[in-house]
Amino acid sequence: MRAESSREPTLEELLRTWGLVRVPFTPDEKSSESFPSATCREAVPLLDTTAALRGVMVLTGAPGTGKSTLLKTWMRGLEPKRYLPLLITQSSLSATGVLEILLAKLGERPRFKRSGNLLVLEKHLADIEPVTLLVVLDDAQNYPAPALEELRMLLGLGGRQRSAFALILLGDDYLIGSLRLSVQRALFSRISAVHQLHPLAREDIAPYLNWQVGRAGLARDIFAPAAIDLLAEASDGNPRTLNLLAQASWIVAARARASDIEPVHVHAALRQVPAGVAKINP
Repeated sequence: MRAESSREPTLEELLRTWGLVRVPFTPDEKSSESFPSATCREAVPLLDTTAALRGVMVLTGAPGTGKSTLLKTWMRGLEPKRYLPLLITQSSLSATGVLEILLAKLGERPRFKRSGNLLVLEKHLADIEPVTLLVVLDDAQNYPAPALEELRMLLGLGGRQRSAFALILLGDDYLIGSLRLSVQRALFSRISAVHQLHPLAREDIAPYLNWQVGRAGLARDIFAPAAIDLLAEASDGNPRTLNLLAQASWIVAARARASDIEPVHVHAALRQVPAGVAKINP
């Protein structure tokens, strides 16, 4: 009996105690809604236009600012009768690999020769018309130049006046600068939109935290004002760091049988989340 009473509660038990339907501050793989920060609100119309016009867009931002999260959420909201989104995350692909992974994701068997692969891709795109293929490259700054050049050439597949598909490149802040280099000038000249995601503004921190808690099933504020101040300072508005710290703080508070998250819980979380510690003690 003594061993049972000293047992740490499981995550499922913590969720039930707090009345949550899932762990807060984790991605919702089914949602097509993102937090309406100013930087996200500005990005969505550009994404919509890029998809509609089969353009090329570059979305940049520091690691953790939510590029991938925004794109995945946005893609889930696309009309399937109009768009076919494909996300490619293997940033070490060669030029041949890019073409082969496109075919594989489209359900086609790659051929041995590039010419055969091009014919298969061209036929597939013709068969799915008027649906627009939307290709998204995550961590685009890590792709070798030949792979990006292959994608640029594939945009002209079929010899039509408009591009064969829409292309969105996600990358760190220096991506757009690297695309200006001579080796990528042809792709750079096709970019129709550029947008940079920024960290959350200070006034958005509390609404963001409450929005995340609401998505997890709890309709009340759980953070003390001083705890929010500490989270804002420790995360510097970076959504990924903020989520990690807020989630760790909730777990600490829940295991302490607290009903709200106080600075003491955030301080405990800071001891285990290195990104937050780095912000406080650079």
